[in-house]
Amino acid sequence: MRRLVFTAIASLLVARSASAQETPPADASNEKELEVRIVGDKADALQKVPGSGTVISQKDLTRQAPVDTAEVLRRVPGVQVRQELSGGNRIDISIRGLESGRSRRVLMLEDGIPIALNPYSEPELNHAPPIERYRSIEVVKGSGNILFGPQTLAGTINFITVAPPDRQRIMADVDYGSYNYMRAIASYGDTLGDVRYVAQVAYRRGDGFRAQPFDSANGLAKILFPTGKDGEAVLKLGFQRDDAASDDIGMPRDMFRADPRRPTLSPSAHSILNRYDASLTHEQRLGERTKLKTLAYGYTTDRDWRRPDWTRNPLPGVQYLRIVGDPTVTGGAVYFGNGNTILSRDYAVMGVEPRFEHRMKTGIASHTIDVGGRLLREDAHYTQRTGAYPQTWAGALDFEQKRKSFAGAAYLQDRIAFREDLLVTPGIRVEHVTSETFTLRQNNVDEYTTGTKPTTGVVPGVGMVYGTKRASVFGNMHYGFAPPRITSSVSARGASRMLQGDRGISYEIGTRGQQFRWLRAEATGFMSNYANQVAVNPSAGGEGNLADVGATNLYGVESGLVLGLDKILKVSTVLDLGARYTYAHASFRYGQFAGNFLPYAPQHSFNTNFDVEHRSGFGGQVAYQFVSHQFADGANTRAEDLFGIVGLIESRHIFDLMAHYRHRPTGLSFRFSLKNVFDTTYVIARRPEGNFPGPYRQALVGVRWEWDGAKRD
Repeated sequence: MRRLVFTAIASLLVARSASAQETPPADASNEKELEVRIVGDKADALQKVPGSGTVISQKDLTRQAPVDTAEVLRRVPGVQVRQELSGGNRIDISIRGLESGRSRRVLMLEDGIPIALNPYSEPELNHAPPIERYRSIEVVKGSGNILFGPQTLAGTINFITVAPPDRQRIMADVDYGSYNYMRAIASYGDTLGDVRYVAQVAYRRGDGFRAQPFDSANGLAKILFPTGKDGEAVLKLGFQRDDAASDDIGMPRDMFRADPRRPTLSPSAHSILNRYDASLTHEQRLGERTKLKTLAYGYTTDRDWRRPDWTRNPLPGVQYLRIVGDPTVTGGAVYFGNGNTILSRDYAVMGVEPRFEHRMKTGIASHTIDVGGRLLREDAHYTQRTGAYPQTWAGALDFEQKRKSFAGAAYLQDRIAFREDLLVTPGIRVEHVTSETFTLRQNNVDEYTTGTKPTTGVVPGVGMVYGTKRASVFGNMHYGFAPPRITSSVSARGASRMLQGDRGISYEIGTRGQQFRWLRAEATGFMSNYANQVAVNPSAGGEGNLADVGATNLYGVESGLVLGLDKILKVSTVLDLGARYTYAHASFRYGQFAGNFLPYAPQHSFNTNFDVEHRSGFGGQVAYQFVSHQFADGANTRAEDLFGIVGLIESRHIFDLMAHYRHRPTGLSFRFSLKNVFDTTYVIARRPEGNFPGPYRQALVGVRWEWDGAKRD
């Protein structure tokens, strides 16, 4: 299937030709617009969005010097992020209280292209997008989601990759820090006539703060080239490999209380992931007011996860390979057996998306009409094997299943400007997907069973913006939809099963603006009523598997501001103070948990940062993060059980520091970062099985060298 995906992309590239029309050539300085944006990079782009949105710029990324993507996204109002592995190899992202596991309820894009394992039937993200390859991150909630899909529930996150430069550019960057952490990045870009290109590779490794070694590499190449006087295209190729310790068992209650910094209980648990992607984005100007942007893409992901057999309830007469903890205390030990389970997953996705934009006027109204669609095929192959000893990757086949889905989507949106200060944006999206499953082996017996499930979703929405860049109000409503998905229980012996789709209605109302040069602010109220939501099984003692939890309510407010103290004090040194606060109330509507909070949905979160940039090249940042308490089950159990699976997860306060110096004549930069300054110990999650601590204090030193050549004629 991998060969099919890349053959198709290559065929599309060879077959693409552009007609020579009389319109002017595309301005080469606009190359970064070629990727599909959900906000845009113009100064007033966010003001035109009829909903809450955040753009994390290259300047923000440079100031923060993040170790992983999770650090960056924690600063977005309404977003909660959990770093799942000690190397940041996986992250769980939640928006406004929706279920966060594997980021499955957030539409994740890279340059406008889906990056989930299977966007329709298994929208998990089993890899963390590597922060090294991005120059910007866009986050949009509300009705703006209907242009993308298929997930139109909480929000959309779009990662924008590095751009081919208009001159020769070389960059090298190295970090080293606690727990033998090391990261190295190298990038080279240049031009060749009308062609621009960039290539980048990154490598990171470390022992992990819980003795979970990881080794990760990723690479990216982009080529921007003209296709005629009125067209241009970008070809992108990428890969990522993660090789890391990956346990699924946390510490029981008494073990965590005695030593919360105990290393991983399961050192033989391991995960290997390989991902390859290719895409072609082509833009054809069909006139001064019309353009057609076409995306063709394909990617494959394969992941093998080795999980040793274990239990907390030993059987009499059974000889266990290892016993970790105190077996004299009830629930105080974990018993590891002689075997293991190997879960292998292979995924392939191939799609094409034409996006047509036309500007026109009818009377006093100006229209920007967006119409487009998507054709997509996705495949998955599951196998589960039982090994005779914990370190084996072989094992006897227990379960095998194949799945394929064919999806089609179409959308229409009209951004209507009745006046310069009044913008109304109605739109509609239609999704259809047919999924087929083929079970080849189950319960150690060969069999052949098939199943087919077609699903159609209609997603209407409307938004409005009134005001100017200085001050505006906005509001929107849209129908939230996510197609039914196939899930696998986290239990090592679990089997795949089909869940219902998510569906509900969401509303937003808010204001944003920059009334003064020294103040930018935004505040948004939101409410979502879901007829059904897929979330972690809320029952006490659940293993973290997904379930249809029924009707839920989500409402709250999120806000953010940036205060330019240097503009108030009228000094040349940049002094920026940023702050963001979110209140989110996510609860069950009916059933045994009616009125209770959803699991892993904190009500309050707040973060702030203070940045200093002196013209001499010295600068720094102080950052603070607060997340309020949350529950691990639908019963909202406060007392922790013996195994650490249920119970209140206490609030946390985390401080980070960063200092840097840039010597402009040489292009050299030096930085020092201290994450979790006070070395706070806290529980970040109790799923799937027990207490998992958050990252400990980590010190990092780094050096970066950048060189720009003269701009070529």
